[in-house]
Amino acid sequence: SSGINAELPLRPGEALQAGADISMIGQFGVGFYSAYLVADRVVVESKNNDDEQYTWESSAGGSFTVATGVGSPLARGTRITLHFKEDQIEYLEEKRIKDVIKKHSQFI
Repeated sequence: SSGINAELPLRPGEALQAGADISMIGQFGVGFYSAYLVADRVVVESKNNDDEQYTWESSAGGSFTVATGVGSPLARGTRITLHFKEDQIEYLEEKRIKDVIKKHSQFI
């Protein structure tokens, strides 16, 4: 179970219009928030075939925005963009990524 209230509509726009508790963003878990270890801003763009495109953006300060019709159009699916911190650029290097995966995959 994801922990997200099953009574909420499945589409983000409907959930927000219905007065959904925006604290549900915390239901994504530690894996998602670990992005802020290397990034100072995260943008998640998502598009369903039967809905408009939504863009969620946060700079890890506890607040976020959700907007429609922003960014490059998606046919469908999700795009996650991490805006890396200046001192974390090393994590863009293939060798560094492989080292981190090898080190931490022992625990999965």
